[in-house]
Amino acid sequence: MQKVKMLSIALAAAFTFAVAPVCDTGVTPDISNLGWSRSAFAEGNGVDYQIDLHYIPLMMRTEHYDVSDEKGDLLHSRWTGIRVTGPVPFEPNINKALDAYTAKAEKQFATSSKKMVSDAKSDHSERAKYGATFFPAFEDNSDIYVRRADSLVVSLLEFGSSYMGGAHGMYGFTGNTFDTYTGKEMLLTDVFTSQTAMTDAIKQQLMFDYPKASFQGSNGASMRNMVDQLAKEGHLFWTMDPRGVTFYFNPYILGSYAEGVFTTTLLYSERPQIFKHSEYTKAIEWRGPKGYCMEIPSYLPVRLSDSPRGDRLSVMNDPEELLIDSCGEQLKDKFNAKNIRATLVSMPEGERYLYVDYQKEDWKHAVRVYALGNEPVFVGEYAMTRFVSDMVGKNGSDWYVMTNPQEFYMTAMPDSGYAPWTKLTCRVGANGAPEVYEVKGGKG
Repeated sequence: MQKVKMLSIALAAAFTFAVAPVCDTGVTPDISNLGWSRSAFAEGNGVDYQIDLHYIPLMMRTEHYDVSDEKGDLLHSRWTGIRVTGPVPFEPNINKALDAYTAKAEKQFATSSKKMVSDAKSDHSERAKYGATFFPAFEDNSDIYVRRADSLVVSLLEFGSSYMGGAHGMYGFTGNTFDTYTGKEMLLTDVFTSQTAMTDAIKQQLMFDYPKASFQGSNGASMRNMVDQLAKEGHLFWTMDPRGVTFYFNPYILGSYAEGVFTTTLLYSERPQIFKHSEYTKAIEWRGPKGYCMEIPSYLPVRLSDSPRGDRLSVMNDPEELLIDSCGEQLKDKFNAKNIRATLVSMPEGERYLYVDYQKEDWKHAVRVYALGNEPVFVGEYAMTRFVSDMVGKNGSDWYVMTNPQEFYMTAMPDSGYAPWTKLTCRVGANGAPEVYEVKGGKG
């Protein structure tokens, strides 16, 4: 079993691509000693808030690569890159860092795909020797979900899946987090006061989050040992979210393949003592904005609050239905939900919405919006999309990333009232619907 777990770690590692409102407290803080190389924190009446925290505009790019021979398909693969799509005059290093990240991903993908095509040919030839008539294609796919993108942190959740013969493929999540100002990849030692405090919190939260998991036996002894081992070896996968840090444990790490991926989030509000604080203000140094957007993969729950109920949001989809589970309340919505991209939107005042971009049967795109109050409620469907164009590279597409609920880009679709494929600048309206306030070439 230990060998299987270590293999899972290695596979998951291979998947890796080798302005917010200010609280009015009535008190003017003394910030004369603060450096302005990054967003600063100040305090008033015991409440910490951020000064000059803004969002980073991003765009994702995907490239598809398919190979076949006389026996059929050999390889279906896809890789994803990301770049800044707008001016970042105060953080030019994040632009350079993401360009280098994408270039490295593209190079690794090319090497990996070449080898997989060769392996697929060998596999098909071996099958033919035994009279096989079915030759399954190998698969190698990657994707990116932006968990946070502001002037402090850009954090990417990376998904990878592969199939190279056998009973089933392998999949997993990893993370990559950048200091926005320096462009350097961040380490857990930049975020937590001590490794022991961090791992103790992870183990405690996992026991609470998964009361029916197989690792619960013997008071979670197997899980506790594995968390300590992963931390010691530097193999913990994590992202920094606006409200905390999330850890990801891929199949076979803590449980069986059938149990899937375990995730757990340590919230700043719940355990402030384990996070590093600013030496000037004593506020948590990496705390994110109150209003934010965060992309959510299907079937991977998001912890919404530090409520004892363990409030969570999950999005699950099959070809004909979307299921939203928000704090135990469910909504089933029937539409062509085969290919979706979901984004959690949290407003500064506390309202939450879910934006779900999808492709219709007629290949047009649309976004469906849901309000996440006491229960999930469908707000409406709108003829606009984060999809930009499929005229990229040899066989690729571009997507806008929602990072700022008060300013994000969409593309107009037919029946939107705007010229199709026009760039729209939007904000989240009072009822959660996208509100257009600027159209490329003119005001909305």
